[in-house]
Amino acid sequence: MNRWAAALRLTGIGFWIGGCIAGGVCLGDYVGDRIGPPALFILLGLGLGLFGAFFGTYRMLLPALGRGKDKEDR
Repeated sequence: MNRWAAALRLTGIGFWIGGCIAGGVCLGDYVGDRIGPPALFILLGLGLGLFGAFFGTYRMLLPALGRGKDKEDR
């Protein structure tokens, strides 16, 4: 993998992490305004966003670590 491909992959992972966390907090804020205590739903949204960020990052880094599906073909 050349430098540009690695840089683009890392940039995409950074946007994924930021988007998941921000999306989770915004969704939690929206649901909290509609249903009940906003702080509770913001924290739940943050937790959901963090889980999505870490799981997605793990899945995106598997091929770079050499543990992706392409290793099964060898």
